[in-house]
Amino acid sequence: MKIPKLPAGEIARRAVQAKESIEVSTKARAAAIASEKALHDAFGIRKKTTPRPEHGQQIFVFNHLQRNHVVYSLTRAMKNNAALAQLPFNGKKSVPAALRKDLWHPFAQIKFPVGAGPIGLSVFQKLREYRRRHELEWGDEVRLDDEGNARKKKDRGKAICDQKANSVADIAAVLSMLAAPKPLNVVKKKDALKRHQEGFDPEVAAAQKADRIRAQIKPLNIGLIGADSGTKVEILWNDLHDAEFAEKWGENVEHSLMPAPPHQSKRWALRKEHAILRAGEKAAKRELAEEEQQRDEADPEWRSKLSAEDLEALEQEKAEKIKAIEKEFKAVERNNALKAEWAEEKAAKYARTGKPLPSPSEVERLFQEDVPMVTYRAPKPAVAKHQPQPLTPEEKAARELDRQARRQLYEKRMAEQAERKVNDPEWYERVKAEGLKRKAEKNLL
Repeated sequence: MKIPKLPAGEIARRAVQAKESIEVSTKARAAAIASEKALHDAFGIRKKTTPRPEHGQQIFVFNHLQRNHVVYSLTRAMKNNAALAQLPFNGKKSVPAALRKDLWHPFAQIKFPVGAGPIGLSVFQKLREYRRRHELEWGDEVRLDDEGNARKKKDRGKAICDQKANSVADIAAVLSMLAAPKPLNVVKKKDALKRHQEGFDPEVAAAQKADRIRAQIKPLNIGLIGADSGTKVEILWNDLHDAEFAEKWGENVEHSLMPAPPHQSKRWALRKEHAILRAGEKAAKRELAEEEQQRDEADPEWRSKLSAEDLEALEQEKAEKIKAIEKEFKAVERNNALKAEWAEEKAAKYARTGKPLPSPSEVERLFQEDVPMVTYRAPKPAVAKHQPQPLTPEEKAARELDRQARRQLYEKRMAEQAERKVNDPEWYERVKAEGLKRKAEKNLL
């Protein structure tokens, strides 16, 4: 099919239109950012700025629960296309059409120090290259089973997909290349003890010879950035036993467990903590009020017997106790957290409605109206609940007659409505249309 060529005028018109749309979207974005900043300033919202890690500073490793696929990622969340591109085709149904989040779980997390982003990217590249070699270069451990017989095609594909142990060995090998080289105490051949000399030890002589050979061999260069730099690396494992798949690890690698994910969000956990503290503060203030009430009941005129100075000292002592209770149960922190959460919701509401921004005094007034402060009072004495009396036979008969009368009235209305529906179909269609219209207005359809 031949693609028609656009005339020069149409190309110029589209270029101008694209430029104008970019300018309009840029201005709209700037206006939205300014409006959001003004709302946050009005309600006193301060966003927490946490520095984002450098690109390549963290490598996330994911493992498939059933097939033991291994996928490397530079982001905490797996991306569908990037993850599927790392899975090799080893036979029918070996590569899924899309990721299933319930079958993938975090396997490990490799963390590099600040400023080591290029080193992390280079390690990421080498790990993917090694994993590709494992998928393409395999020997009898994949071709043959435990008894030495040739495996079926399906079983061979499963064995190639299982890269869990190979990935751990690759991580250990690549990260060990970042460790600083150990200084070799090379003893020259002319300075070493000879066999006929006193104090000659064959094991020591063999170790010295191995050091001389090792010093002559050039280190393996695979193009890894930061090789022999001594970069410290931390690995967080979902299961610490998985590190045992590697024979040895470099001295620059530190192992630890991955923190368990919280069962609920931080906001809900904070709300739960605040509810517990609020209940404790309420109970402490209730005890203080009960003590004062008991003293009033024992001697109603005890206040009149005290001087003005004693009463003032008593009130000051009570205020100090209340302040100590509020400090113990973090009343100020809870109030600030509640106000911050309220401010976010209120700012979002103002952004939707487009109302003018309130002043700081109006913000405080709105907060006091929407979130009233809790007042603590002494509990009232418990009142015995009223126990219902059993019905008499006359009351039961009257209730049954009333129920039958309501039932007959309902059946009469339904019969009249059915008769009218048959005799006047237009009325039924009109009533039905009005009902659908009311449902549409209330978004009930």
